[in-house]
Amino acid sequence: MSPPSCLLRIPNALRHKARIALLVVACFATVISLYLLSLQPLRRPSDSWAFAKLREGSEQELSQCSQLQRGATGDIWNGTETKYQDLSDDKFTIAIQTYKRPDRLNKTLHLYLDKQIPSLEEIVIIWNDVDETPPEDFVSGYNVPVRYRVSSRNSLNEKLKPDPDFRTKAILLSDDDVHYQPTDLDFVFQTWKRHGMNRLTGAFARCTTKNPKTGQWGYSLCNKDSVSYSMVLTGLTFVHISFLDYYHSDVPLMAKIREYVDAEFNCEDIAMNFVTSMLTCKGPLQVSGMKRPTNEMPKKGISTKPGHLQSRSKCVNDFVEMFGHMPLLETTEYIARGLIRG
Repeated sequence: MSPPSCLLRIPNALRHKARIALLVVACFATVISLYLLSLQPLRRPSDSWAFAKLREGSEQELSQCSQLQRGATGDIWNGTETKYQDLSDDKFTIAIQTYKRPDRLNKTLHLYLDKQIPSLEEIVIIWNDVDETPPEDFVSGYNVPVRYRVSSRNSLNEKLKPDPDFRTKAILLSDDDVHYQPTDLDFVFQTWKRHGMNRLTGAFARCTTKNPKTGQWGYSLCNKDSVSYSMVLTGLTFVHISFLDYYHSDVPLMAKIREYVDAEFNCEDIAMNFVTSMLTCKGPLQVSGMKRPTNEMPKKGISTKPGHLQSRSKCVNDFVEMFGHMPLLETTEYIARGLIRG
């Protein structure tokens, strides 16, 4: 027997109120869920900070990573993530190394400071001219602090120091005569966050090739026909502060590398590429903006000396011997605004 029809009828006004109540409850539940989710720590992709083994990949990849990480010290490397977890990852710091080139430095500073770069936290000048007093620290018109850090000596290792006063995880290592266009910097930084936190992410790629007859490695600028590359120069490269920390750690291999760089006064960028690829089993990433990065190539400098490429090749072979293997990885990846390759 069916119930009276009057019991099946719900007034339209009541139905409307019920819908509104359900909508309010759903919205409230969504807000609560998002709030609880925000309290959970952000997690990186599964293999972002892999050490000793890859969590995903083929047996060949796992074996390759294990071989690459020979010579690395796991407890020191793994501790760096905790050490720097409270630093900002929404902004970046530019660390510019300079030596007796105030005009070039000022030109680069004006380029970065005359326009607003939303993600820029601070500019730190690595002042290697130890015989001269640097200018006073100041704050730009866009409220960007500029701090001069005087080096204890003129060493290429100074730029790779994990400054205890850095406030960001992302450090854009830079020489005073190279730069991204200010309008491209936020794009490059966001690309580093998405694709490059576990490797060097920079402007200028370099190549290494092994001579099959001699077994020796050669360093080159990568010609126009080069399909892949294995390094990016630290003259203009984003790096996570954890890599700088490991490079300046007490690990015997790192101490030996730093001594070598000081003795040769060269190849700190090659060394950093060796270290990052060894630690994370990742090759570098070349990134450009809408406009090509600028390298002014001074008339005088380390790269202009006769025999420069030969000296760099010697560094590569010496590092292979020190590391006990070749950790550099070939990659074809290239990202520019509006273009992804690899």
